[in-house]
Order: sequence, then structure tokens, then C-alpha cells
Amino acid sequence: MSYKLVLMLSFFAYSSTILANPIYGNNAIKAEQLLNESIEAKKMQNFNLAAQKLESALVLSPTNSDILVQLGFNYYALKNLDQAKQAFQKALVLAPNYVDAQYGLVSVVLAQNIDNPSEAELLLNHYLTQSPNDTQLLTLKKTITDIKKSIHYWTLNVAGTHSHLTKSYADWNEMEFALSYKLSKTSTITGHVAQSHRFNMNDQRIGTTFWHTLNDRAYGYLSGFTATSKKFFARYTLASGADYVLLSSTNEYFNSLHITLDLKFDHYNDGNIKSITPGIEQYFLNDRLSIAGKWYNTYDQDNNHTNGFLIKLTATPIEKLHLFIGYSNAQETSDRSNRYNHSLIKAKAHFVGLTYDVSDRLSLQFNYTAEGRKDTNRNRNLYNKKTLGCGIKWTF
Repeated sequence: MSYKLVLMLSFFAYSSTILANPIYGNNAIKAEQLLNESIEAKKMQNFNLAAQKLESALVLSPTNSDILVQLGFNYYALKNLDQAKQAFQKALVLAPNYVDAQYGLVSVVLAQNIDNPSEAELLLNHYLTQSPNDTQLLTLKKTITDIKKSIHYWTLNVAGTHSHLTKSYADWNEMEFALSYKLSKTSTITGHVAQSHRFNMNDQRIGTTFWHTLNDRAYGYLSGFTATSKKFFARYTLASGADYVLLSSTNEYFNSLHITLDLKFDHYNDGNIKSITPGIEQYFLNDRLSIAGKWYNTYDQDNNHTNGFLIKLTATPIEKLHLFIGYSNAQETSDRSNRYNHSLIKAKAHFVGLTYDVSDRLSLQFNYTAEGRKDTNRNRNLYNKKTLGCGIKWTF
């Protein structure tokens, strides 16, 4: 459900009610005419014209709360929420018990922070003490209650993989838990715990990631991890990245174009490994199809440069099913065991997977990867690895 649409429709129905203040005086006749013309324009959803007439009427009658309330409704329809809020607040200074203005102000506050309706709810409860039986205020209260029920602050991801290696190497088994909490509509923090069993050795890694949406075109993240045993994971890892919408959607077939940049710093006992990874992703068919590419640039302990790439195709044939397939030929920096501590490993991988949304809160994930690994310094094959993975995502 789009609660913004519900609020908008409620505005159309509610904001054409009888006016609180009749208008008198020389300029008042013209102001009243403009007010009536604005209401007719609003009924035709010509909000720009309605707002223009109301602005002219307000010049003629600056203390009329009816004009201010109707101006607030039209500003809301035009998504000028700050102006709408000011109009309703001015109307309430003139007429503190004007229910239309109360309804409008609560709706604007709610629309400005739809993911955290506590401020709007507090304001609405105050107005309900004055008008406890008002139908529209009670309807708005139900809307806020429904929004609160739909907001989920926690997300749990649990994923596991089993890998079979050639050359008589022992199989790998790995498990990862990630718990995210939505701090606000723009910020999320995630805690990570990973347990890995490789080459008959165990290692653990813990860390956290902070995600932040800067605006409607860009978001970024910061991550930090540390290993407990340090047998093959880095002693610590620092990472950051950003996604920026370079071009917005032009039509239903050709959608937004994103550019990305990821940076990573791994500290091992034998030195540091640095990675710089720019990328690009293009969406199509109302975001049901996308193709992404990444260009990996890795610098080893001696600052030797190695590059690689990844190509990934993602499709959503039906609403609940998300498929992906891809190929990568890049550096593996997390496998530092097996006597290759001063060498980058080149991994060529084909991968495929899917996510199925059981409900709006629960998703299942499956993936398969076929990978060949090579010692870049010695230019020799190490082993092949086939990996099966599954996972679950639960939002609550």
C-alpha cells in the first residue's frame, strides 16, 4: 500500500469542505472569488493554477485561515511539503481549533518522515484531545497505525556454503550471520559474524557496516572487520563504497544508470593488500532486468598491480523471483593460507543463483559457483572449487 497515495486521496476528499471564515471587505470579495476558483481548479487536479490563485488571494486577505489551509493542500499535492507545513501552521495560529488545518499539518509531518511516524502520531493525539470524534482525524490515526505495523526495523541474514576442492584438499564449510537495524529512513547498521573451516583449519571474522542514504541519487557504506584466529582472514579489513544514480529513468524500457566505487584495505601479517573497484550498472524494463560490470584493481604487499573484472546479469521474471548469473576473473584476497602468504590468487568463476520471496518479510536464497584458482606469482593452477550456498533473509 502507498500511504502517500492514501493521504493524497484523503486530501482531495477532505480539503473541499465548508470554509471556516466568511470573507468581508473590499479586497475580500476578490479574495473569495479567487478562493472559489482555486477549489474548482483543484478538483480538476490543476494544482499549480489553484496555488497561484490562492497566493493572489492571500495577498488580498493575509489573515484568512481558509486560504492558508487550501494553499497547504495544494502545496502538498505539488510535493512542496515545507511550504505546505508553513501554510497549515500559519492557519493554526489564526484558528487553533481549525480541524482541516490540524489534519493537513499532521499529514505533512507524516509524509516528511513516513518511516518514523512518531512525531505525526504525537501531534495527532494532541489534536484528538480537542476533537476526539472527528472522522478524518480518526481515519488518519488508523493510517498511522497501519504504517507503524508495516515498518520493520530488523533484518536477519543467515547464509551457509559448502565447497568441494580438487587435488585432495579438504572441503570448505562456511557460515555467516548478518543482523541489520534501521536507525532511520536514511541509515542502517549491520553486524556480521562469519565462521569458516578451510584446509582443516578454523577462523572467525566479526565486523560491522554502516549504510547511509545521502539523497535520492546516492548512498554509501563504511565497514570494518577483524579476524579472531587470523589463519586465513586478514587481521583486519577496512572497506567503503558508494552508489550514485548517474542517469535517471527515461522510460519503462530504459531505466536508471548507476556508477559505483568500492575501496578495501586488508592487513595481513606479511603486509597490506589494497583494492579499488569502480563499477557500472544499467537497469531495464521497470528495473526487472539489470546488467552490472566491475573492474577490480588490486595491489599486493609489494604494490604490484593486478586487475580483473566481473559481469553480472540480474532478472526478475515474476515479482517474487529474482535470478542472477555472471562471470568473474579477479583476485581473491581472503584466502591467505596453504603456504601462499605472499601471493595473490586469481580466481575465474562462473556463478548463478536465485532469491525467492516467500512473503514481504521472508526470502530464500540459493547459489552455485564453479571456480578455478591460480597462483599469479608462480603462474600455476592451485585447485578448482565448486560451491553450493543457501540462505534466508527475515525482516521483522
